[in-house]
Amino acid sequence: MAILGHMTSPGEMIEVDLDSRQRLSLARIIHSGQHRFRVEALSGGEYLLSPITSVSARELAMLRNPEAVSSLKAGIDQAAEQNVSHCLPGHFSNLSADLGIGEG
Repeated sequence: MAILGHMTSPGEMIEVDLDSRQRLSLARIIHSGQHRFRVEALSGGEYLLSPITSVSARELAMLRNPEAVSSLKAGIDQAAEQNVSHCLPGHFSNLSADLGIGEG
C-alpha cells in the first residue's frame, strides 16, 4: 500500500492506494484511536467516514431506565468513597432482571 504524504491536520488531504486485495487501510491515516465508522456514499464517487460509538441493546436498556441509571450512579459514588462490598456469583444477573434489563 502506498501512502503519499502523512495527515497532520484537519482538512489536509493525502493520496492512498488499495492493496492487492482491494482494501484501504486507515490505520496510518486515523490517529484518534477511533475504531468504528459510519460510511456514507456521496454523489460523485466520494465516501464520508464519520466516527461513531455503538451501544449494545443491553447498555441502551440500562441507559433508558432511570432507576437503573440512578443505581449505577450511586454505585460509582460508593466506589469512589471506597464503600464497597463483595457480592455472590449471579448477583448482578439477578439485579439486572429486577431492573428490567434483559440480555442483549
